[in-house]
Amino acid sequence: MSKETKMGFEGLLYYGAAGSTAATQITNARDITIAYTPEKGDTTVRGDGSGPVVNSSRVVAIAHTLSFQMVNKSDDTTLTALLTAAAAGTPVALRGKDYTAGKGPDMDYTLEVSKGQPYKGEQTIDFTCEPTDESGRDPALALLYC
Repeated sequence: MSKETKMGFEGLLYYGAAGSTAATQITNARDITIAYTPEKGDTTVRGDGSGPVVNSSRVVAIAHTLSFQMVNKSDDTTLTALLTAAAAGTPVALRGKDYTAGKGPDMDYTLEVSKGQPYKGEQTIDFTCEPTDESGRDPALALLYC
C-alpha cells in the first residue's frame, strides 16, 4: 500500500436539493473546512473527600459545521442558488469528500453568509453551514470519517 498525503485541492464539495444527496459539484469553492466538536455533559462526582476531585465528562452530542468560501462571479449559477437559499432560510443538501473516493458529511444544512470586499482583492462569499432536519432527512455521522 502506498503512502500518499492528500492535498487540500483534492477535497470536493457538492450541493443539491434538501432531502436528497447533493450531486452538483461546487467548482468555485475554496478553503473548505469540515468541523466536528463533541459537546459534553459533566459527570464529575465528589468522591471520598481524600483529595481534589478530577473533572470528568461524557460526550452527549456532536456539533458539526461546514464552511467554505466562493469567489463572487456574476455568472456562477451555483453561487446564485446558494445565496438565494441563504436569503430565504431554505435548507440545501451539501456533501463534502476529502478526495474523489473519500468520505465526508452528506446532510441538509441552513446557510449563513458573509461577504468580503477587500480594497485590493476579489470579492468573496463565506458560507457557514449548520445541519438541519427540516427537510425530513436526519443529520447523521455515517460518512464523516475516512
